[in-house]
Amino acid sequence: MFFFTLFVNGVIFFGLEWIAGSLIQGDNIYKNVGMMDGKHPLMEFDGDLGYQIRKQAMGKLTHMFPMIVEKQKITDISGKPISTKLSFTYQEGIIRSENGDIVVNSLGYRGPYFKKNKSPNTFRIVAMGGSTTAGMYENELTYPRLLERMLNRAVTGKQKIEVINAGVWGYTSCQVMKRYKKEIVDLEPDVILLMSGWNDINKMRESGIKKKSQYCMNHHPVLVRSNIFRFLRLKISEGFKNKPSELGINFFQGNTKYYLENLREIIEDAEAKGTHIVLVSLPSLFERGNIDKFIRYEQFSGFSLQEIGYRQSALMHINSLKKKIANEYKHVFYVDNGLSPLTKGKSQFFADTIHPTGAGNRVLAFQLFKYLNEKYKFGETFGQKYSEENWSKNKLELEYLKSIFASNQTEDLSFSACLALHGGVCTHKQVAITKHVHMTGINEFILGSILQFPLVSKSPDFKSLFENLMRKAIDLSPDFSVSYWIFGTFYSINGEKELARKYLEEAFKINPLLKDFSFIKNANKFLKNFRQDPFIFNFRKFVEFVKRDYVPGAHFMKYNFHLSVGYLNKK
Repeated sequence: MFFFTLFVNGVIFFGLEWIAGSLIQGDNIYKNVGMMDGKHPLMEFDGDLGYQIRKQAMGKLTHMFPMIVEKQKITDISGKPISTKLSFTYQEGIIRSENGDIVVNSLGYRGPYFKKNKSPNTFRIVAMGGSTTAGMYENELTYPRLLERMLNRAVTGKQKIEVINAGVWGYTSCQVMKRYKKEIVDLEPDVILLMSGWNDINKMRESGIKKKSQYCMNHHPVLVRSNIFRFLRLKISEGFKNKPSELGINFFQGNTKYYLENLREIIEDAEAKGTHIVLVSLPSLFERGNIDKFIRYEQFSGFSLQEIGYRQSALMHINSLKKKIANEYKHVFYVDNGLSPLTKGKSQFFADTIHPTGAGNRVLAFQLFKYLNEKYKFGETFGQKYSEENWSKNKLELEYLKSIFASNQTEDLSFSACLALHGGVCTHKQVAITKHVHMTGINEFILGSILQFPLVSKSPDFKSLFENLMRKAIDLSPDFSVSYWIFGTFYSINGEKELARKYLEEAFKINPLLKDFSFIKNANKFLKNFRQDPFIFNFRKFVEFVKRDYVPGAHFMKYNFHLSVGYLNKK
């Protein structure tokens, strides 16, 4: 009888496991329920952290899956399935997952490979946090990657600036603190950028938490591998979208102390080692004031007013706590990232309520660039100064325009071209608000082309292409001033004064702040520090390649940024 009962229970359990796995996986391999097991090339379990980006992900022993899109297995010309793993060396490569195309290195970090032992002329910055640090999907447009380009462009001596992306999707302050102690300390960072808090918000409203060990509890690896557990966790997390704030507001104030303890553990250890900490405000589409106005944004679809209210309150509280902590220590500083509740009119810069698009990451990186460059005197400031202030929509769009000049390199041109020419989708990853990504991608591609290849706009073929794209950008977002400014600048360069005046006047009408921003002045500053990329010597062939009909996997295998990063960082 005992064995029969055991057999029946086993059948029931494995049946439920199969059903739960099917519900999670659906028809898409990117939802594969084994994503977190040791065979998957992107993530792996860790006893302390729960999970982490897989180390040695490009090794021969790492299993990989064939790429499947819309139930069709994608193959190369020979008929061989295209893998989810692409590497030119075992040190770094690209992984295709449900998060899009992710560049990872053998040390378990997102981004290109770096030497663990810091060289004498290197100033090392480590960015820590969850998905807002790791980045939604753009390898070239994560904020740490953008910041590194901006800082190295500004450096006037032989010093090299490294910005290491130590963000991991879903990490709470508990995992950030543990990873700091386990790995980051050994990297000997000069500065740590700490942007953590969004993944703590649901923890902060849980009842029954009496000590930090409960707040930071990791689920057992065997449990997390269970499809039943993962399915229930998925449904519970979806339910939080409509969970009334009253369910957790009574516990919020009490649980924030554990969040603060995690920050202080990092800060106090770092200070003892001479490492500076920059506490970065959390980015969000939220603003201060009445929450009813948020309903008009597509990104808030599915959220109740109660949940919006809770998240708004939690966000404001966390940012105020960070600011308060920064005042308690000598080498801890607070930076508003330009996408906090102080800024209005941010909808074109967010993929959802908390994750910036690539354009949003530009603004965030540019704020940090101004602060760090001013504080540590790396070199050329380009007349930019950091300030914490209430930004209007006009101010935000001006800062975005400046950020394109500050970071533009081949990485920008390659990815923005793909976004511009393929409707805002450059990987299989679909973002909720594709039109915003498409619009900003067009702006960045056109302006980047003019800056890096000044003569191309005079070619009849490219002139027609650029005109069609700019009209599309304006149609997608008629109130975005930067599109009109770039279109007017394009016509001005080509000597078409009437059209230039028409679009520039419209830009100034929407945003008077653009009147004082000179293309010639800023282009000259850009060209002073710009290094032409040796891998794009023929702009026409580059564009023709990107314009080809989009086939999943094609862009996955082209223009990988690591080909030129070594050259571009040479002094």
